[in-house]
This record gives sequence, structure tokens and C-alpha cells, in this order.
Amino acid sequence: MTVPDPSGPGRGRDGLRPAPLPPPDQTAFRQALRIAAARPWLFAVSMALFATFYALPLLSGIVQRAVFDTLSGHARAGLNVWTLVALWFGAQILPLVFSYFTPWAFGTFTSASRLMIRTNMMGWIMFARGARPSPGTPGEALSRFRDDVAEVIAFIEGWAETFGQAVFAVLALWIMWGINSTVTFAVIAPMILMVFITQKITAGVHRYSRVAREAEARVTSFVGETFTAVQAVRVAGAETRVLDRLADLNETRRLTAVRHRIYVTLLDTFGAGTSSLALGLVLLLAAGSMRSGDFSVGDFTLFAAYVGAATSAPRWLGRLLARKRTADVALMRIERLLGDAPRDRMTEVTPQGPEPTGHHSPLQTLEVRAMTCRHGGGEGRGVEDVSFTLSRGTVTIVTGRVGAGKTTLLRGLLGLLPVQSGAVFWNGEAVADPATFLVPPRCAYTGQTPRLFTESLADNIAMGLDLSAEDMDRAVRLAVLEDDVSRLAEGLQTRVGTRGVTLSGGQVQRSAAARMFARRTDLLVFDDASSALDIRTEHAFWTRLFSQKDDRPTCLAVSHRLEAYRRADQILVMDGGRIVARGDLRTLLAESPLFHEIWSETVRASGQGGGAPAAVPVH
Repeated sequence: MTVPDPSGPGRGRDGLRPAPLPPPDQTAFRQALRIAAARPWLFAVSMALFATFYALPLLSGIVQRAVFDTLSGHARAGLNVWTLVALWFGAQILPLVFSYFTPWAFGTFTSASRLMIRTNMMGWIMFARGARPSPGTPGEALSRFRDDVAEVIAFIEGWAETFGQAVFAVLALWIMWGINSTVTFAVIAPMILMVFITQKITAGVHRYSRVAREAEARVTSFVGETFTAVQAVRVAGAETRVLDRLADLNETRRLTAVRHRIYVTLLDTFGAGTSSLALGLVLLLAAGSMRSGDFSVGDFTLFAAYVGAATSAPRWLGRLLARKRTADVALMRIERLLGDAPRDRMTEVTPQGPEPTGHHSPLQTLEVRAMTCRHGGGEGRGVEDVSFTLSRGTVTIVTGRVGAGKTTLLRGLLGLLPVQSGAVFWNGEAVADPATFLVPPRCAYTGQTPRLFTESLADNIAMGLDLSAEDMDRAVRLAVLEDDVSRLAEGLQTRVGTRGVTLSGGQVQRSAAARMFARRTDLLVFDDASSALDIRTEHAFWTRLFSQKDDRPTCLAVSHRLEAYRRADQILVMDGGRIVARGDLRTLLAESPLFHEIWSETVRASGQGGGAPAAVPVH
């Protein structure tokens, strides 16, 4: 397998190519400053501790110099041997003390920053206005939350390390310059060389960090999708091909990661070489000064103690620049996930909840006027110029053949898909943003493919609500789920597995319906919520829904079931993305050839009688 060239404009075999850099205001430096400003005192204390921790070896070098000068007799330390020994031990113990408190303080800062960024990212995805389709797969989104946030924080960690090394280097060079400027210059020269080498190497780090990150995200995404599609893979007999594909993706990741790692290792290698070169120059230049008595044994031990750490400062700077390049890519990927989020969204100290949508006025009418919603926003499939009205307490069923636009109609109404034109009115008032308005307590929705979490059945129904036993029982009863619950090993506390894998299709649908009923909303919107139910259970489902004593709900549902048609006050028949007929069951059977065909096909498939009853009680 060949690895796509990260410097070229085209795509490789796996579609990998360098991602564009983020705009100047969104570089890692600016975002890191915002993150630090979110907790300024904690950040300042952490940086001060890092500077102190890295500067403490200066004391050790000074004491070491005094010890050797005293023992050698080349200089008078002014202290007795025991005092020097005590200072020596103190110089060794203090770094141990700071080595505990420094990581603790900075670890607190970085942990809080990770939580802040991830919470703000999730908050924007949950609460932002308008339809927000994901730009990638769930696995890619997970990679952004986990790996890309970690890269941004790693860049800030690099600040602390580089700052500490810089403090040590400046103080060490100042002390050494005061002892012997000529020998000190031999330390500085390799450091200047290292700066130029670092600039060249970090360019390669930047190029390969982008493709390595994309390759890693593709592996994560593929593994995540494979776990959720094991049954489909086995039914298709595609196990070997799936594993081969995973091997290809892993090979691409391995090769790009190796190239990226080579450049990072080069930084460390040149840094170590620079330290050795500087120490060699110190030996050469110090030899003559030591013979003349201008350079003592203690001076030499101090220089030897300082040279390695002082000359590594450019290496740490190079690492910081490499992390900055990687953090730029990570931020670009996060921004792609968040879409049009404000630049300071990631660094908000107080997470923002949903925007206020006004007081809750009970539903009387919901009107949709001339709504057009196309997939992708272009000329693709969708719904065109759709208008209808729902009145309180009525049942509206949307039907039509496959691809007629039924699901798109519901998702466009609820703001889950971008709408190109049209408006929604709640009690005669225009709804500015259906995505944040048509939510509990106004509206509850169950999709065509309900989503359950790997938690207990009770947790899936409550979804964070503090439901009383009475409310839980009501939701379970309305969903015709009580018999199923009684047969589960742990009742409502039974864990349902990934996406409800331990439940049948009908049980998953009714669990999602119970979640919807638990919200006690004015409007219920569900998409084929009874498609997996048998005739008897479906009859009980609709009967219970409309026999409530407190208040009859308003329903908008996609369905192809006879029971739903018979319960409907209004049926909308869709074809080609438009409503081509509307009315009650009898009217449509008499006036709509398309609906008559759909009805007849449904009757034949169900094995029931096909006549429309004279009257259908709905209470």
C-alpha cells in the first residue's frame, strides 16, 4: 500500500489529503490563550510552579560548584563541608517536593480545561439553533472529542514545559556568562544552530501530522461502525473483507504515523546532539582556562550540570512548535464538527444551555406554510411547497410510497433538516427556529429508527427526567410495554444493550414511544412508530393513546397501518415530495386513486378486511 503524499493536492487511495489550515484567528496560540484566560489564577500558579521546578537545578549546580572548589582548594566557598552537604541534600529534596505539587496544579488546570472544551462542544451540538447534520460519522466525531481535544491541551502543556526550560536556560546562561563569557558562548552557538534546524523539521511535522490524524480518525470511525453492524457483516458473509479493509486502514495509519514520528524523533536527536556538541566545546575551551587558574574544577562541574538542560531549550521550543502544528489541525477538525460556532465557544467557563424560546402557550393550531426542504440544500429529493394545519386533539397521518418525502416532511418541520423556504406557526405566531422551539414541553418526537442507550430500560425512558413511579407506569402503559417489562429479568432496571440489542424491534419502538409519552407534551410526532407491532398490540397502542381521561393528544405520524388510517382525522397523501391528496379515510378512498392503491396493498399484506368502517370511535 502506498501512503498519500501529504504535500500534494490530490487524494490518496483512502481519500486522505492535507486538511486546510484554520483561519489566522483560530490558530492554536489564540485558542490556548483563551483557555488559559478561562482560569487565569490556576494557570498562573501552574506556570510559576513549573518555572520554579525547572529553575531548582540551578541551586544544585551552584552548591556542586562550591563543594568541588572547597575540596580542590582552588577557591574558598566560605562554608564548611557539613553545611555544603546539607545544602546539597536540600538542592536534591526541593525538586522532589515541587515534582509533586507542580503536576498536581497543572493537572488540575488541564483536566478542568478538557472538561470545559468537551462540555462546550457537546452543548453547541445539542443546543445550537437550526438543523445541524453531523459532518462525519459518529466515530469521527468521537475522535474529535477525544484525540483532537487532547492535542489542544497537549499544546498548552508544552507551554509550561517550554517556559520552565526557557527560565532555566536564561538564568543558567546568565550565571555561566558571569563566570566565563568565552566558554558560555560555546554553549550559545549550538543553540542558535538548533533554532534553524528546528524550523526546518517542524515543517515536516506539520505536513505529516495532518494526514496521520486523518488516518487515525478513519480507523476509529471504521471500527465504531463495524461494532454496530456485526450482524449485517455476518449475514453478508463479509467478515474477511471487513478485516482486510481494517488492515488497509491500519497500514495507512501506521505508515503516516511512522513518518510523523520520524520528524518528531529528529527533533530529539538533534537536541541531544546539540547538548553533546556544546559540552565538547566547553571541554576544549575550558582546558586552557583551567591550566591558567581562571576556570576552577567547581566552575567546570557547574557548566557540566547546566549545559545539557540549557542547550535543550531550543529542542523544547521545537517540540512546542510541532505541537502547535498538530493543535492547528486538531482545531480545524473541531471547527468542522461545530460548524458556525463562535470562536470563543470552546472556552466559555459557564456552558450555555438552550436559548429561551418564550413562554409555553398550549397548542391550539400548528400551521406549516409552503415548506420546501431538499436533501443537501440543492435540487435533490425532499419535499416541495408543503402546507397543512394541525388542530388541537386531532390525528394527522402522513402516508405515501417509499421515497415520497414523508420522513423528510417530519424532520424539516422539527428543524432537524435545513429548510430552504416556508414557515411554521404555533398558535398563529411564527416559529423562528423549530429545532429549539418544537421540543418538550411543546413537542416530543420518535424517529423511524429509535435510538436507545446502553443503559437500563428505565433510564432510556426517563432520559434524565426525575420521573415519579406514577409517571413511569403511565408511560409504560401507554406504550403497551407492561407485559414485556414483567418478562424482563430485572424489569425496568434491565440493561438493554447497545442500541437496545437485547430487545425486539417492537420493544425498541415502544420503549422510544414510552420516552415520548413521559414528556407529557402538546404535540406527538412519530415516524412509523408502530411498524414492528403485531395487529393486536397496535390496536391496544392506539386505543390507549386516545382513551386518556386528562387530555387527548395532538398527533402527527407517518404510518402505513390500517389502524392508524382508521384513527386519523386527516390523512396527507404524499407523492414526489408533494401533498397530492388530503382528507379522512372515506374521502380518500373515494377520491384518491393513489391512496386507494396504498390501502388495498396494505389490506392484502395484513390479511384484514378492506372496507372502511362507517364510524370509528377515537375516544
